[in-house]
Parts: sequence; structure tokens; C-alpha cells
Amino acid sequence: MEINTIEPGSFPDCAKEPIHIPGAVQPFGLLLGVDYPSLRIHNASLNCQEAFGIRAEELIGRSLAEFISEEQFPLLQEYLASESVREQAAFDLTLCLPSSLRNRHWELTAHRHSGCLLLELEPSSAGNLDLLSYNRRLGTAVQLLYATGSLKQLCDVAVQQVKEITGFDRVMLYQFTEDWHGRVVAEACAPHMHSYLGHYFPASDIPPQARAVFLQNWLRMIPDVGYAPVPLYPGMNPLNGAPLDLSHAALRSVSPIHLEYLRNMQVKATLTISLLDDGKLWGLIACHHATPRLLDTSSRVGARMVGQLVSSQIHLKHSLDDTHYRARLRAVHQSLLHYMGQEEDLVAGLVKHQPNMLDLAAARGAAAAVYHDNQWTIVGDTPDLVDIEKLVDWLSQRPNRNELYFTNQLSKHFPPAHGYRNVASGLAAIPIPKSERNYILWFRPEVATTVVWAGNPEKPVRQAGDHLTLHPRASFNSWLETVEGVSLPWKKVEIDAITELRNSILALDLEREFHKEQYARAAAEKASLEKENMVHVVSHDLRTPLSIIKISLEMMQRKENALPDSVHSLLQRGLRAADAIDRLASGVLDLVKVENGTAKRHFTRVAAGELVRDAFELAMPLAERKAISLLECVEEADSEVWCERNRIDQVLGNLISNALKFTPQGGRITASVRKLGDMLVFSIEDTGVGIAPENVERVFVRFWQEEKADAQGTGLGLAIAREIVEQHKGSIWARNIPEGGSVFSFTLPLATDADIHERVQAK
Repeated sequence: MEINTIEPGSFPDCAKEPIHIPGAVQPFGLLLGVDYPSLRIHNASLNCQEAFGIRAEELIGRSLAEFISEEQFPLLQEYLASESVREQAAFDLTLCLPSSLRNRHWELTAHRHSGCLLLELEPSSAGNLDLLSYNRRLGTAVQLLYATGSLKQLCDVAVQQVKEITGFDRVMLYQFTEDWHGRVVAEACAPHMHSYLGHYFPASDIPPQARAVFLQNWLRMIPDVGYAPVPLYPGMNPLNGAPLDLSHAALRSVSPIHLEYLRNMQVKATLTISLLDDGKLWGLIACHHATPRLLDTSSRVGARMVGQLVSSQIHLKHSLDDTHYRARLRAVHQSLLHYMGQEEDLVAGLVKHQPNMLDLAAARGAAAAVYHDNQWTIVGDTPDLVDIEKLVDWLSQRPNRNELYFTNQLSKHFPPAHGYRNVASGLAAIPIPKSERNYILWFRPEVATTVVWAGNPEKPVRQAGDHLTLHPRASFNSWLETVEGVSLPWKKVEIDAITELRNSILALDLEREFHKEQYARAAAEKASLEKENMVHVVSHDLRTPLSIIKISLEMMQRKENALPDSVHSLLQRGLRAADAIDRLASGVLDLVKVENGTAKRHFTRVAAGELVRDAFELAMPLAERKAISLLECVEEADSEVWCERNRIDQVLGNLISNALKFTPQGGRITASVRKLGDMLVFSIEDTGVGIAPENVERVFVRFWQEEKADAQGTGLGLAIAREIVEQHKGSIWARNIPEGGSVFSFTLPLATDADIHERVQAK
């Protein structure tokens, strides 16, 4: 959830405070900076005098070896030699000191940073530890944490176990939001302490540099908020002269602003445990006590172990929660897919049954709308259709309109939505097929109109002269902030489920289109075969009586002397009519075979000149009878085409036959072939009656004839020629010659490489 607060980033004493180089430590231990392996001291906290009986300034340059036994020195050096010394358990160090100094036994921890080896010493607490009880308590914590079944249970158990191990009055676990506000999601609290469960702490309470330190350290402890910082001598890194970086020091002194913050909160001691997930700061376990409390190192180790264990389980428990939720959403998805498959109308499958698409939103008060086939279908309480239309206009104009869109603050991105935020503060939208305006929209209403802060999140600013200083809030009483236009956020599993639904709708739509296409193709093939069968039957049934008629007429014609001239004329007309009917039946059958692709196909390479010569040779008897000249003008006589020879012969024969029909006696027909790119252009030009300009485009229409044709054909020849040429990946056209005559041309691909065969047959 995004919450608006005043961020103090412009104040250097808060967001830019260099908390990693405070130049001082807390007084519950000593800090030494030493060389290795000599252990020569180059930095010391001023309270070393109480432990060594020597002022810190006098320790500089001396070796720690002077203060430990010869037996322990090699053991300490071995301990410090480890590359993972920071992660090791404390080293039990015994100092050889004057008898006047009481505390000789210390717990030493060490870490390397910025080239320095820093040692931290705390008085030993081993004598106060009940090891059996401690181990039992720690084992119980581990078992209980592992046994949790959800992230919520993990958090609840974690605060209870940290409280058991540390004895702090209040232990609260708060999780960071995306904008670094902290929300208390679990708490174990003594009766005398104020509860903050469910409260928000503003991001400015833990500025970026503090979060960076928490990311690098599992623990930070302040045993006494009222402590006096102990300076370092000197406070500089001996290697580079920069302030000594105490980022990893448990003794590091903390910000005065933070100490004021804790005092205002009436807290006297704290322990903070970092919670990490996937290398990022996920949250904190904050322990507070009403009185000063110094926690022994063993209890701190136990608290750190809980933090590490919780961190290791965050992703697992979150995944477990998601797995259960994902399983429920997947069951909804499967039901929707089943319903959509059953219903002819996609929308009916989404809304008609239970569960319906609203169950994918999985939020109280959610609603949905689907736009499909030019109408809206509404489920639940949605904005008015006019408002939805405007929203869809906005969605469809986005550059990435084909992607899923979701937000839990719609009015922030689409201001008109502020007017209906009560029903649609959250939106998830997916486009679906058929139209750019086809959408499924899920709406979520505005929720929780107030956020409970632990005090007013706006920090007070005080002015001293010309200088502004920022101070923590003085009160942590519950403070309410009104939040508008925010819905429950969309979980990743919900977005995944909606995306999966869209993919299923796309797949289902493609499957339906495929089945429709298959059905249409099967129906077309069936119709084509039925048409061809019918034409076969008609052709056969027609030709049988037609043959009898022709034979009878021919027998009567042979009796020339027995019949008058008028009867001979009738016989001639009848025979011509019979031939026309025979040609019509053959032409219709050929056309159907070409269309259905059932005509036998045999491709071969053939020279253009050979095609023209053979066609003219067949037409020569009729041309000689009408004294028509046949001329060849073939530029590309040797160029080859890959074609069905008999089909191209049929095309040329048809064009030449038409030219002979409409060219008067003594006329001329010219055949030419020329190259045009990777095609050959065949042309048949005549000096006949020509074609009326308005009819040039109509001559290839089935059964169409110009009036001047006067029953000299069936009107199918040119239609068949066009089908054949187009099946060869060519084109055919005609033009009129104004001076008299016409030209019919068609193209065929040149046979220039081996793939021509495949290209032609792919039709």
C-alpha cells in the first residue's frame, strides 16, 4: 500500500546522518583496533582504562600480547586468522592484569572492515548461564518455527520465542512495505506495555543508511538508552586517515535522534533483529524493555538464530501460502476452461456457472465486466457502462495495450476513476481476441479508509537561529490517517492466474477457429466432390441420348438424294447443336476438375517455341479453310517453362480457336513470346472483330458471351483457361485493338531452378 507522509530527506541530521562512523561506542564493552599478527593496538575506546588500568592513549602502540598468557596467545592468533572470524562464537579471553582490577574474564569477538581488525570485549557471562535450560529453550524455538504452516504463523511464533529467549517486555515483528513503511504483523507484549499490533511506522523512522546497516548485521543492541557514548582514541582508520567505520561493531554508538525517539517511546533498552529474504531487508524484530537490560551473548546468539531461521523460512512459508492459494485458483481456472469449452458463447462460460471468473479476483466486494461481441456482461457492483467505456478507451490507447494491466490505485493513474473509487479502486484488465475493445475487467473496491500510525508520522521541525533540526515525534499514541482510492493489492498468484486465463482464452479461440476452418474445409471438399460427381452423372446421362441423336442425324444425312435441301439444312443445324451440347458438357466437367484439383497433373520442362508451334499445327487445317495466316513472333523460343503440358496446350488451343472463330476470312493471327522478369508472356493477337472495351474484364466469366459470339461457344473456354493459368502461378488478361482485333496474353514462370516445380505444385 502506498501511503503519503512527509519525508524528512532534506534534513541532513536524519536521512544523511553518518551513523556508521559515530566515533564512539556504547559502554557495555571495550573496542580495540589492532594489527595482525602482532596484535599491536592502534585504536582503543576510552573505557579501556577501567579494564587494563592504563589510559587508552597509553595503550596505543602496545601489543595485546602483553596482557594475555603465553599459552593463550597462539590460540587467539589462530582464532583471529580465520577468514570467517566474524561468524565465530566468542573467544573466552583471560587478561593478565594487576590484582587490583576485578574483571579478568572477557568474551572477545572480532571482525575485519576497511582493512582494520576490530576486537570487541564484553565481561564474561558464562558463570550465569544455565546451559541445559538454554539448549532446551533454543531447541523448542527451532522445532516450533519449523512446524509452522504459514507465514503468519511463522511471524507469531517468532515473536513469542524471541520473548522467551531474551526476556524483553515487548517483541514486535514488522514487515516493510514497498515504500519502506513498517507494519507490525506480529507481537508478544507484556500487559504493562502499549501494543502496536497492526500499526504502521513511517519509512523515515529507519532511514536508508540505517537500513543498510541492518542489512549487514543480524543484531543491534542498546542495553541502556540513557548511556553516555564512549569516544575512541584515535577515531581514525590508521590505514587511510578516514573516520573509523563501525558498521559491523556490536558496540557501535547509535544516533542521538534515535535515542530521543526511544525515550519518547518510553523504552529503556532495545534489541533489533534483521529479517532478510533473498538478500534484501524484509523486516525487523524489535525488542523493547521498560528498564535497562543487558542481554548476555548466549541469549543474543539465540535471538540471532531465530532471526536467521525466520529469514530462511520467509520465502518457503510465503511459497507455501502461495501454493495453497494457487491450487485454489487453478481449480477455478480448470472449471472456467471446462465451462468455456461447453458453451458456444465464451462469456457464458465465464459468468453463467459456479465458480465464475469473479472467483479469480478472490477479494470481498470484487466485481467484473466482459466486453465481447459488441456487448457488456456485468458481474457484481461495477462502475456505470459509460465510465467503463471511457476506461476501456484509456486502456486501448496505451502503448502496451496487449499486455495485462493491474493496479490497486486506479485513480492515481486514471483520474476519472476517483468518482467511482468505492467500487473500482483496484483494476486488473486483459484484452481478449476479436476486437481491440474486447476486454475482461476485474474491479476491487476501496478498502480500509484509515491507516493506524504509531504516532503522527510527520516529524516536528525546530528552528534554532538559522538552523533547522528534525526531532522524532514525542507521542506514539495511535494516530489515524485517511487513505482514499486504494484497494487490496493484487497478489502475484492472482496476476499469474489471470494471465493463465487469458492464455487459455487465446488457445481456446484458436482451437475453435481451427475446428471451424476444418469443418468449413471438409464441407467445401464434400460439396466439391458432390458437384463433380453430379457433373459426371449429368455428363454421362446427357451424352448417351446425345450420341443416339448424333448417330441418327448422321445416318439421315447420308441419304442425300432421298431428302430435300430444306431437311439437309435442318440436319446440319441439329448436328451443330449436338456438338455444342457435347462441348458444353466436356467444358463443365473440365472446369470442375480444375477447381477441385482432381485433374491429373504432370509437370515437365518445355520450350516456349515448341508450345506455340504445336498449337499452330493443330489449328492449321481450320486456318487454311478460312485463308487466315498464322504467324510466329517468338523472341524466347528456347526459354523453358515448367508446366502441365496438356493443360497449357489446352489454354493455347482455346485462345487460338477463339481467334479463328472471330477473325474474318483472309485475316491474321500472331503468336508471340517475350520475357518479363522471371516470367514468360504468351500473347495471341488477331485481326478479328475485337472486344468491346466494356466487356474486356467480363470475357473470363463463366458462361458469359458477347452478343456477337452468337452461339459459337459455351462461354467456358476462357474461364477454364484462367483457372489453369492461375494454378500455374500466372495471370491472364485481354485487351482490345482499336484498329480491329484483340490480344489475349498470359504469363508462366520461367523454369530457371529446381524449386520452380515445388512453387507451381504448391497451389
